[in-house]
Amino acid sequence: MSTTTRSSANSTPEQLCFNSIPSFTLHADFAGGVLSSDLGAVVLDAVDHRIGLIDRLTSVISDPRDARDITHPLRDLLKQRVFQIASGYEDGNDADTLRADPLFKLAAGRAPLETGNPLACDATHSRLEGSLRRSDIYRAPEH
Repeated sequence: MSTTTRSSANSTPEQLCFNSIPSFTLHADFAGGVLSSDLGAVVLDAVDHRIGLIDRLTSVISDPRDARDITHPLRDLLKQRVFQIASGYEDGNDADTLRADPLFKLAAGRAPLETGNPLACDATHSRLEGSLRRSDIYRAPEH
């Protein structure tokens, strides 16, 4: 993270730049515009790239859905749900509010400002959680 602009002699940053994410440049400034209060999702994504939690979970959970009807792949659903919980949004209905959040979308690999690609809604997460089998959950620690 580097500071790019300084507002005065006291070195208060007006804009912050973060490590690059393929195809996107992330800046934090204080001028308004499209807002998110959760930089944590981007940090969680960086941690997940190192430890591979989401990939491990995806490998042990069965997805009984018909591939022709899938809008949100299992990996994307797990990433969204785990990151939301880790960010303090444990209620499934928070997905409806956060599905358009630019930083949650960025962490999920979607264009953050594009309006036509929201994350999954709470009903989709509810169906996922209802479809989990006990055997899926027991296999998770093995991977």
